[in-house]
Amino acid sequence: MAKKSAVRRRSEQSEFSDDAFENVRASMTYDYNELVLARAAERIHPRTKQYLTFVNLASLLILVFCAWNFRDNNALLIVLAVIAFALLYVWANWNTIQLRVARRGSLALEGPNERRHVVVCDDAVHVQTNLGSSTTYPLSDLKWVSATDECLLASFGRRRYVYIPRRCLSENRYRDLIRFLEDQR
Repeated sequence: MAKKSAVRRRSEQSEFSDDAFENVRASMTYDYNELVLARAAERIHPRTKQYLTFVNLASLLILVFCAWNFRDNNALLIVLAVIAFALLYVWANWNTIQLRVARRGSLALEGPNERRHVVVCDDAVHVQTNLGSSTTYPLSDLKWVSATDECLLASFGRRRYVYIPRRCLSENRYRDLIRFLEDQR
C-alpha cells in the first residue's frame, strides 16, 4: 500500500479537522464516488439474497404441489404464480434494489469529486464532506454493523448509514473499530 505524501497529508489536514470532537477513537478521510457507493450498497442487508433464494424455491415447490393437487383451482394457481414471479424478480434485481436504497439514504453522492471524513467518537459518529455538509449519528441509534475485510457499514436506522473503507485504517485500528461498534449495539 502506497504511503501518503507529506503534501497529501497536509491537504487532508487543512480540509478536515478533528479538533471540534472529543474522545476521538478513529478518524479517516477517503474519496467517495460511484464505485464506493456500489460497494457500500452491497453491504446493505447482504444475506437477504440468500434468504430470497430459499423463499423463492419454497414458493415454486408450493406452486408445483398445488398445481398437482388442486388442478381445478385456477385462482389459487395464478396467485401462487404471481408470488413466485415477484420473488424471482426481486431476487434477480437485488443489487439494483440495494443501490436504489443507498442512493435514497445517507450514502447518496452529493456531487462529483466528493471526499468524506468520518470521525468515530465514544458517543457518536460524525461524517463531513468537502462540499460542506456535516452529519452526526449518535451511537445510541446504532442498529447493526456489517463488516468485511474491505469495508464496514454501520446502520443507524431509517436509511442512515456510515461507510468506512478498510484501506483508511491500519489492520489493528480497523479491527478495534469493528469491535467497538459491535459492542455499542
